[in-house]
Amino acid sequence: MTKYWTRLLTALILTLGMSGKVAAQQAPKDYTGAIKKYDTSFRGVGPEVYFLPPPKTENEIIKDNYSDKKGFSKEIARQLLFQRLLLQLKSTNNMGHFQYLINPVPVDATAWNNIIENQKKSENWIAGYALANEAALFAIKNNDSSNASKFLYDALLLANRTDNKDDIATINLNLSNFQLYHGDFAKAEESAQKYHSHATVSKSYLEQANAWLLIAMARAGQGNFKAAENNIIRSAIPLFNKSKAYEGKIFAWEMLAEIYFKQNKYTQAQWFLLQARDLANAKKLSGELAEIEYLLAASKQKDGNYKVAIKEFIQAAELASNENNKQLSLAILDKLGEVYLALEDYPSADQTYKAYTQLKNELYN
Repeated sequence: MTKYWTRLLTALILTLGMSGKVAAQQAPKDYTGAIKKYDTSFRGVGPEVYFLPPPKTENEIIKDNYSDKKGFSKEIARQLLFQRLLLQLKSTNNMGHFQYLINPVPVDATAWNNIIENQKKSENWIAGYALANEAALFAIKNNDSSNASKFLYDALLLANRTDNKDDIATINLNLSNFQLYHGDFAKAEESAQKYHSHATVSKSYLEQANAWLLIAMARAGQGNFKAAENNIIRSAIPLFNKSKAYEGKIFAWEMLAEIYFKQNKYTQAQWFLLQARDLANAKKLSGELAEIEYLLAASKQKDGNYKVAIKEFIQAAELASNENNKQLSLAILDKLGEVYLALEDYPSADQTYKAYTQLKNELYN
């Protein structure tokens, strides 16, 4: 045998020997401890023994829980917007005169429609639009968007047959808020402009300010952020100042902060939220404090300032609990847990997840 073949054979023997050692070292392990022995003489189909992967650690289970719940965060955000929408809706000024027509309150869209059609047949346009607007509010509260839209447009059509400008403005206000919620931003701006035209004629500073807020949010939804910022800073807030409508001004600061949120400008958003919080505390208007603290904490989270975010989320949670605002409480727990997870504080993340799950089941089951 030549020296070449001798060296090659020696190398192959060494390689095979090393491979055997590596294979022995890399042999699967029984992480569960369930397999004590198995039939080494087995020669059937399949492996000699199944080795299960190691069980997940507690921290890995916590991470999986948070990964599984991510999709539901959008629904929580949507419900917060829905909660805000309900606060913006208004009945027409004359609705009190027609309460007897809806006693008892109609139970569904068909029943509402029958009552409205009766008013149309009698050419009672005033009662017709008041009831159609009320039917729309009923449909919105019951998540019946299709009928809500139908009734709002019906109300507007009937109201335009009258000279009741204030009620026409109210219906446009409701329509704009409804369209904003559903992301129909161009239509929302059009409805808001009609509301603003009435407010200008009536010389109501408060209504003009509210109209500018709607216009701003509609423009922000269309990506026209600069115009939206100017509408609030230069138009809405001065008008709220003139009418001494401090709650409106606080809400305007919040909306402005949300516009900056959309642009990932968290420092600017925080500054406006601090203005809102200071004004709310100064005027003892606590209704928006929980929402303000929540937005402040969320901005700190987005900014990566996790430790400050935790403090503000906890403060927001206390305020939301005092207001019995369970939807906001759920949103706070959702984000607070994410912060704990980012900091790898697994015990706190696990505790927050359990509280989140309990509240979520209460609200959605």
